Amino acid sequence: METIDVVIEKIVNGGYGFARYDNKIYMVEHAYPGEFVKIKVKNRKKDVYFAEVVEYIEKSPYRNRQICPHYQECGGCQLLDLDYNEQLKIKTKIVKEQIRRIGKLDDTLVLNAIGSDEINHYRSKMEFAFSYKNGDIKIGLKKRNSNDIIDIKNCLIAPKEFNNIISETKKIFNALNLKIYNPKFRKGEFKHLVLRKSFSKNEIMSIFITKTEYINNYKNFKRLIKEKIKANSIIHVMNGSDSIVLRGPYKTLKGEGIIKEEFNGFEYQIPPTAFFQNNYNITKKILNEFVEIIKREKISGVLLDLYSGVGLFSIYLAPLFKHVTGVENNGISVKAAHSNSNINNIRNTTFIKADVLEFIKNYDKKIDLLIVDPPRSGLDKEILTKILQLKPKNIFYLSCDPTTLSRDLFRLKESYKIEFIKPFDMFPNTFHIENFAFLKANISN
Repeated sequence: METIDVVIEKIVNGGYGFARYDNKIYMVEHAYPGEFVKIKVKNRKKDVYFAEVVEYIEKSPYRNRQICPHYQECGGCQLLDLDYNEQLKIKTKIVKEQIRRIGKLDDTLVLNAIGSDEINHYRSKMEFAFSYKNGDIKIGLKKRNSNDIIDIKNCLIAPKEFNNIISETKKIFNALNLKIYNPKFRKGEFKHLVLRKSFSKNEIMSIFITKTEYINNYKNFKRLIKEKIKANSIIHVMNGSDSIVLRGPYKTLKGEGIIKEEFNGFEYQIPPTAFFQNNYNITKKILNEFVEIIKREKISGVLLDLYSGVGLFSIYLAPLFKHVTGVENNGISVKAAHSNSNINNIRNTTFIKADVLEFIKNYDKKIDLLIVDPPRSGLDKEILTKILQLKPKNIFYLSCDPTTLSRDLFRLKESYKIEFIKPFDMFPNTFHIENFAFLKANISN
């Protein structure tokens, strides 16, 4: 086994330790800045070598936190044993590098990352996969860079209630000999267990995802999960797709079939298959940031909220605007947004089910504030072009990927002054970071 000794210079987007040796670039798993490590190359992509640590010759003094037994192989966390303040510094540096390198912007626009008050057991939703191990059922997360499933006993970023549900689910599935779906052969029944928690209401939702509606031993399955699984709602989702975990028609087996979350007096009902932010504490901080800027900058009038989901931002900010329009292509989320407006007695919102690109092509009204919270892939080129034509006075761009954010800001900077980019640590112990960019239209525009 050929190995080399390298010093890790920094962590880059993707969570890898970056090292150079003999004019070659190495991306090293589970390695932190300043560490001296012996590595073995696993694979190569173009001119970059991906490697794993064989021996830590000199460890970082910031590698000082508890870790779970799955840490070295699990793909869920990359920074779990790193001091949290150091995590925030590293994430800020990652965003600065992307903004400078891809966005061609001054990296002083990037402010220090805002930390999460909770760094363990903080996630509002977890997606676990079913699999087999020596004839027994596994429920867990994928290994890093693999489709193999790690049997999870205790996940440190998941709410404690989730770990208990996993344990009980394994017992039920083994007792009933339920069939697990095999994605390779596209045969079997149970695919995923998705768990959601409301932190403001302390509600739990358990979602069992199968390939089709019909499953063996369904009667006993329903009886036992209602008896043994401690959840406010239990849902059965039928999903024939292997590319997206949480989609498709569903049945409510127990409870209301929704989970409720509250922010400063605004209540939201969240259906099983709808998107919602995954860290309650950080989401609250982002909402407060939005309100503070709107009041400070005296922004009012018309708000257009693209990728509006269940209406989180639209409804929360509606009292500050004359009219708010939310656009979302998920019909279940749009229906929930209408309900959430009624629940909160908001009368100045309109929610439209539409593809964002198709909607904005035909939009020609003035916009005082545009909010965009796109998927990881960022904004489509045509959407960016149309935004530049519409010239909203202000833009709030919320992004979970600093690379695509930087790419899009490079386009927008031709007509906008980027006031700042503020990272919010939505995902402690991982390399992921949410970023909020505030843009104001140039006066000449």
